[in-house]
Amino acid sequence: MSLEQKVGQCFTYLWSGHLISPSVVEAIEKLHAGGLRLQPAFQSGVRHVYYSFDTAGKAYNYPKGYKTISETLLSPGILGNIDPVPYAERLNRLQKIAVQRNGVPLHMALDQEGDTSRNFMFGKVSYFPSAMGQTASGDPAFVYKMNYTQAKQLSTIGINAIHSPVLDVNNNPKNPEIGIRSYGDTPEVAAKYSAAALKGLQDGGMMTFSKHFPGRGDSSSDAHFSTPILKVSKERLFALELVPFIQAIKNGTDGIMIAHNIYTALEPGVIATVSKRILTDLLRYELGFNGVISTDAIAMQALMKVYPLPEACARALQAGADLVLNKTESKYRDQGFLETIRFVKEGLITERELEDKARRIITMKYRRGLIKAKGQVNAAKAAYVINSPATKKLAFESARRAAIVMRDKQGLLPLSPKKRLLVVEQRLEDVYYGMDLHNHRLKFTEAMFDYSLNIVAADVKFKADEKERKLILSLAKDKALDIVVIVNDYARGQENNSDIVKKLIKMGKKVIVVTNTPYEMAIPKEVKNAVCTFSSTPESQVVAAGILFGKIKPAGKWPLKKTKK
Repeated sequence: MSLEQKVGQCFTYLWSGHLISPSVVEAIEKLHAGGLRLQPAFQSGVRHVYYSFDTAGKAYNYPKGYKTISETLLSPGILGNIDPVPYAERLNRLQKIAVQRNGVPLHMALDQEGDTSRNFMFGKVSYFPSAMGQTASGDPAFVYKMNYTQAKQLSTIGINAIHSPVLDVNNNPKNPEIGIRSYGDTPEVAAKYSAAALKGLQDGGMMTFSKHFPGRGDSSSDAHFSTPILKVSKERLFALELVPFIQAIKNGTDGIMIAHNIYTALEPGVIATVSKRILTDLLRYELGFNGVISTDAIAMQALMKVYPLPEACARALQAGADLVLNKTESKYRDQGFLETIRFVKEGLITERELEDKARRIITMKYRRGLIKAKGQVNAAKAAYVINSPATKKLAFESARRAAIVMRDKQGLLPLSPKKRLLVVEQRLEDVYYGMDLHNHRLKFTEAMFDYSLNIVAADVKFKADEKERKLILSLAKDKALDIVVIVNDYARGQENNSDIVKKLIKMGKKVIVVTNTPYEMAIPKEVKNAVCTFSSTPESQVVAAGILFGKIKPAGKWPLKKTKK
């Protein structure tokens, strides 16, 4: 392989939407991409880089005679539904381009953790609860089955890598980024259930990237916007944060994704992503990990506030990473590629180190059968597992086994169709919906209508605007109204509608909160009645409505060490 081809293997670039544009083809042909991070619903465009930051915009000195990449200046937004078969055909086409150009197929990766972490949502694909919701099943064998089925749905489409499982131990209940993405708040539980998930994903055809090493469950900030700092001893890290990772290494995880955190006991003041002490000395040598080390999205502000993007890419590889997840679609894409070439030519990354990186990545693809198949799948069969009755049944049962009635202090459950209800649905961003009858933004309301038509229904943004807030409070003043049922999910640091919940309770209303998290950020202390689904998936919306009316029995077990309140 040429120097450029070896460097290219070390980058995962974003392919947003589903247009095979000059931009994505150039990532493969000119930048020799090792893989693509898939985001089929949302066309990001390149009017702006993936995250807003300042340091990435610093002037870059291109090599003499270099022609910058083609930019596809499309407006960001929802591109529209694409079913599994045509999407698989397009992945096959991109794989052919990669094999013809570089001789190596692409790893096609995404997030599909469960709950709101879902990059493929079309064609009636079935979803599964969050990691914590999977733990609520109380059965590692069932967790294996969920993840195996999840992986089979994706692998039949041509998606072969997943940035999962999440191994962070969420021992900080105020963590704005991890929360229910974690399998538990103790290392033993997190290790036990994530191990089952890991095996299920791999057996279903996924290359796994366990994350976020060395653990960011104990954090009160979000690396997308700032740099979390963990000030604990190395002994504490080995006793808590590292336990699930050590287990995953023993169980053969294909890759490990790094946290954009600072760990003062390991290398003070240095973000893990660019820390040789953490990536090479700790992960590679001390823990003996021989697989692929990947960065998280390199353009998160945790790094961008410190380094220009091209330098961050090269420094991460210099520190010991094998793959850089570069989710920018603008000129910053090729700058990271070129800066890495400069590092190699100047000896900041040795030729041997680069060859070792490329070898680990290609070996991973070979072991998972990607080389032999040349990345190709039978696109005509792409929807088979998705449409299987067994898959649908499992998704429903998974939602039921994740759901818990946390509080019913006013004895409101089960609801009677005779009671007059105000039902307030909370809308996620459109990017989370499949835009079909299986997965749409009024799934919970639709499910509630199945049990009663004695309902006043309204929907609001994830965080209601002032007009919506006034509407809900006005509707709640109706004296004929018996109960308010309000969905109040939480997602990665976004504000929700806890303020409306508190206001309704202060008005003297009987309120039932339906939410995806057991934490106070969605269930304020004032709430007397709450159902936790550990998931905002369509299946969980249907299950939640059935629980409220006593037609579906929740089967979740409390997954946390702390006693339920």
